[in-house]
Amino acid sequence: MNTNYYGSVCLTEMIEKAKSGHSAFSKAQNGKIYCNITVWINEEEDKYGNTMSIQANSSKEKVGKEDKFYLGNCKKSKAKPISDKDFDGVDDIDIPERVTTGGGETKETFKDAKDDLPF
Repeated sequence: MNTNYYGSVCLTEMIEKAKSGHSAFSKAQNGKIYCNITVWINEEEDKYGNTMSIQANSSKEKVGKEDKFYLGNCKKSKAKPISDKDFDGVDDIDIPERVTTGGGETKETFKDAKDDLPF
């Protein structure tokens, strides 16, 4: 059975740690920056009702050599978990596809678009 959790992470802390060079952060070939994390479920709620904690993971070489820091906490949601049925019909949405022409122009087209459409 799926269980939903909700919570927050401290973006300010993440940005500060990333800028300081913390080893939990890495830049992928696609240019995006990722943060390695550990998530665990606590046996007991804290005083705010949180039951899950999120912490940044140092690289293997830096474990014990740099500070650990928490990113945030989560609570168990009372909302119904998301299921595959929640996505029924999503494939039917007509989302435009952006195509770059040889001249560097971008044109939006739809799957069933007619040539006389203005986009």
